[in-house]
Amino acid sequence: MLSRRVLLGGVALATLAGCGVLPEQGEPRIAPTPDPSVPGHRALQALRNALTAAASGPLDRAQADLLAWALDVNDDQYEATSLAPPADPRPTPSPAATPADLGSLTGALGTARTAFTEQALDPTTARPLVWASMAAWCVAVAAQLPDAPGAREPARGVRLPAPQEPQAAAQAALDAASAAVYGLQVAAGAPGLSEAEVGALRARLTSWTGLRDDLTAQARVASASPTPGPPWYAVPPVADASAGRALAARVQAAALPVLGRTIAHGPADLRPLLIDALGATAADVPVWGGLLERWPGLPST
Repeated sequence: MLSRRVLLGGVALATLAGCGVLPEQGEPRIAPTPDPSVPGHRALQALRNALTAAASGPLDRAQADLLAWALDVNDDQYEATSLAPPADPRPTPSPAATPADLGSLTGALGTARTAFTEQALDPTTARPLVWASMAAWCVAVAAQLPDAPGAREPARGVRLPAPQEPQAAAQAALDAASAAVYGLQVAAGAPGLSEAEVGALRARLTSWTGLRDDLTAQARVASASPTPGPPWYAVPPVADASAGRALAARVQAAALPVLGRTIAHGPADLRPLLIDALGATAADVPVWGGLLERWPGLPST
């Protein structure tokens, strides 16, 4: 079990402002190096090494831009886990005409995602959402390789979600899943979408339907009385493929902070399900024109 000292030194933070992190008054300040007894710390250090190695090789322009952005976010991840970012200067990518093979980085992101998830699920972790958000970020960045498409979120201030009763948090996640199901149904019916796009939207619809049903079932097991989603939502009609893509991005992006709040304050037994959903959603939003987020699930200031 992790000690209280490690817990506070690792994740006891309340506000991230731009590229910096502000600990709560009276909490420990930033430590210089990762603690090897904390799985998330070890994984964060290994991820930094993998990002640096990938950025040191020849990359096309899109990959170079993605890795520069990822290293910037990684600095924030260090500070968000009470660690001083590495002092080594960042590498300058060498231009190349064709995309590089970033398979090693993809593997490192997968390994980090597993460790960050483990840290988020540890019942003694003080700020599980911080680690869950980092795990989701790994999934989303890996999905951008090797072509690095899509827009990336600029630096922003973020904060931990406001407290919420566990049952209310679980109901909020169920409501968000129901809204996503309805919105994706509308988006998939947009005229002009390609067959591949319709298939991708239907796959996401299946995932959201499964999450909605799982949340409903778990609420009933817990002797709660979940409120079903309404049969319709105030979603404007989509006139063309562009509107359908935008709707798919918008309804899923809107669900991210709701899932995050439930990870932070909802029943602990929902966390594995919600962390998986957070990663899948963060990865899918850029597919439809939304932003690749820096901190999926954490609300902005």
